[in-house]
Amino acid sequence: MSEFADATLSRYLDHQPALRDALRSDPVQAAQIEALRQTLTAMERALADEGVPQETQRRVINRMVWGDPEGIDDVYAQMLRVRKQMLAADLPPDLARAWWELPSTSPARPDEEPRR
Repeated sequence: MSEFADATLSRYLDHQPALRDALRSDPVQAAQIEALRQTLTAMERALADEGVPQETQRRVINRMVWGDPEGIDDVYAQMLRVRKQMLAADLPPDLARAWWELPSTSPARPDEEPRR
């Protein structure tokens, strides 16, 4: 595994402290993360073998792990920021409340309570 893929997996675990803790005691979680590590390694190797440029490899790995080619923030955090910005905007109260109460289309992260 390259340094980039390793750092990406490490950041992924940093964003989910409960998962990182579970790796020590839960063999199922450990197996799932190992499967992700192996998948990232195999994908990285396949992209390199096919002559895909390094920058494109980085974007593909970020897309797989974070759902976004830049991978700086997970998509959930970006959506939450946008929601907060919308609430801070000068919207009619009913519209802002209705918008905030819309069900989220993203899956709940393991370290957070699911939204309605």
